[in-house]
Amino acid sequence: MRVLIVTSLYQAGNGNWVADQVRSLRDAGVDAGVVFFDTKRSRWNYVLSIPRIARALRSEQYDVVHTHHTYTLLDVLVAKGLARSRVPVVLTTHEGEVLDRDARARTWHPTSRLRNSIALKRYAARRADFVIFVNRQLASRLAFDGHQEVIPCGVDLDKFRPLDRGECRRRLGVPKDAIVIFFPASPKRRLKHFRLAQDALAIVRREFPDALMLTGGGIPSDQMPYYYNASDVMVQTSFFEASPTVVKEALGCEVPVVSTDVGDTREVINGIPCCVVCTEDPAEVALQLLAARGGRAVGAREHLIAQELDLPQVARRIIRIYEQVVAG
Repeated sequence: MRVLIVTSLYQAGNGNWVADQVRSLRDAGVDAGVVFFDTKRSRWNYVLSIPRIARALRSEQYDVVHTHHTYTLLDVLVAKGLARSRVPVVLTTHEGEVLDRDARARTWHPTSRLRNSIALKRYAARRADFVIFVNRQLASRLAFDGHQEVIPCGVDLDKFRPLDRGECRRRLGVPKDAIVIFFPASPKRRLKHFRLAQDALAIVRREFPDALMLTGGGIPSDQMPYYYNASDVMVQTSFFEASPTVVKEALGCEVPVVSTDVGDTREVINGIPCCVVCTEDPAEVALQLLAARGGRAVGAREHLIAQELDLPQVARRIIRIYEQVVAG
């Protein structure tokens, strides 16, 4: 099976879930090529990438093109026309902004309007041969009734595993007796709603002044397991998510999760000790953070495997989609 992965989200070695997925597909025997273009540097790279995609389609015989994101799919459709290719296209959509019904993470910028356009995302999905949704809510919101399957993002359970908390704190220079809360996202990202986490921490500190919060955004991928394992609890306060990998990474380490009700978080943590979905009330978030102190998310790894969320399990499910698409 030869597959061309076209994405603006691939950064090998940077802990990106798309890169992890590509690696797992290759480990499962897929001959996967990658066309990556960095739209963080310039939005013009969406347009400039089209000739590269067309050249890849002309130069190699691929069975499937697998793309991520609405605008990348539109690039692929144009490139297919230029290359006169009839290769089928699989789209994975993980654009949680379609669930931002109150538009709390939107800005004045024109690209924000495009990024949040339901009509454009619906148009793109209907032009793929098969759509993988990472969360069933996305399919419902887009009113999509074509060929589809829900396959959430997977997690590398070999990397994200329980480690000795004391050793991890020593490694990171974290006080061994402090209450440690891990906010794994960048505080600068608007959708992550860091202010709520800060307000909850302020309440926690009324009772435990030495409580501290570690934040992400620039942590190397291979260091992330130490941050999870050094923490008493991981907190997620986002306005919206699709299928957040940080929740599964924390569970892989058997670290408790306190989260707002976003994406598939409620479904993923259901039944796991010391894990809870709460409202956006800082007092409630603080209460749940304190309740999780000293606990472990016992059985979380087995729970992830039962939900087929280990990377190799997700890879096998995606390969079955490829085979189905190629078969017609």
